[in-house]
Amino acid sequence: MKKALVLIGLALLTAMESPAQATSSYDQGKPFGWGSVDTPITGSNDENPVVVTTQAELEAALDKNSKTVKKTVYIKGVIKVNGQFSIKDQENKTIYGLPGSAFENTTHSSSKDQSGILQLTRCKNMILRNLTFKGAGAYDIDGKDNLILYQSSHLWIDHCDFQDGVDGNLDCSNGSDYITVTWCRFRYLIAPWAGGSGGASDHRYTNLWGSSDSQGSKDEGHLRTTFANCWWDEGCRERMPRIRFGMVHILNCLYSSSVANYCVGAGYRCNAYVEKCAFTSKNAKKTPWKVYATKSGYTDYNITVTGNLGAEDAQEKSGNIAYFIPKDYYAYDSYDASLVESVVSNETTGAGATLTIAEGEKYTTGISDLYMSKPLASNDSTYDLAGKRVVNPQLGQIYIKDNKKILFR
Repeated sequence: MKKALVLIGLALLTAMESPAQATSSYDQGKPFGWGSVDTPITGSNDENPVVVTTQAELEAALDKNSKTVKKTVYIKGVIKVNGQFSIKDQENKTIYGLPGSAFENTTHSSSKDQSGILQLTRCKNMILRNLTFKGAGAYDIDGKDNLILYQSSHLWIDHCDFQDGVDGNLDCSNGSDYITVTWCRFRYLIAPWAGGSGGASDHRYTNLWGSSDSQGSKDEGHLRTTFANCWWDEGCRERMPRIRFGMVHILNCLYSSSVANYCVGAGYRCNAYVEKCAFTSKNAKKTPWKVYATKSGYTDYNITVTGNLGAEDAQEKSGNIAYFIPKDYYAYDSYDASLVESVVSNETTGAGATLTIAEGEKYTTGISDLYMSKPLASNDSTYDLAGKRVVNPQLGQIYIKDNKKILFR
């Protein structure tokens, strides 16, 4: 009987595997980290596919009458925009970029309303994969971002390529939460524009997590994010990311920009854990992280730097916030920092829009509560498939908890 139950458990996992295999032996092909805590990110489960070629078609596919309907959207070709548009109140959606596709805004203007590409507003349980965002180039006008996450939660952003954001490449604010960003590439191919109203001649500031020190009522206890296998490539000057309030885990990421002023920025109430990353350029090694929690009244921060290449181990704090340790919240796999550069910068299987998704293909692994990460409290009752209580659950094994089968990760 015990053998039969184990076989049933293995069959459950096998049935959930997608026909599309991971592009790299280190690519799990599913969200993990903060995005998998408590509620799994399932997106559309590849149901109800539609192909769009314009902004209007995309907005029609995600209209207000189908807010919670599962829908799979394939972006085909280049969608040109002239100013940021918002997808609002959407749930249970997956958006794929087909090879060669892109969102593009090439408008260089002193008007911030003509900048930016996409904003997700009050969205949840969404997956964005293989998308390319092409901005008009960094310009300090308090403009808009290639992608901003605004009051949204349980999002998985995977294998996307963010280029030349006017204000930022990918930002997160206003209480957004439970975010996983994997295998994404951030870079600047256009020289920065000088003369903006903000005064900075080089605003290649790529990722801002938490928009201001005074926004604690919105961001405190939120902005929980995992960055894994991401690449801050050439042209990135600062904010890789710069963090306020959030507990942010940065794992197996690559920092290679030759113009970096600093890489990870620890702002007010930041709680960052930088693990097994590779800082490979001279400038990245010089300042892998920097404290920005220096303004009077806004000096609390935490940062842990461990197991990295090109950055010494460190743990530093100000104030009374407890250090964030990711494994207190979710389990995960990692690899040695010495491998990061070769794995993440691989032009075929590494970070960026490198997935070979076909039109209509069911690419994302079916995800259920088997893949939900949740730390087990000491008084939880957990059993193996034979019905025997387990004191120390092992990673990668199936157990029965609260009368449900879970894969403990």
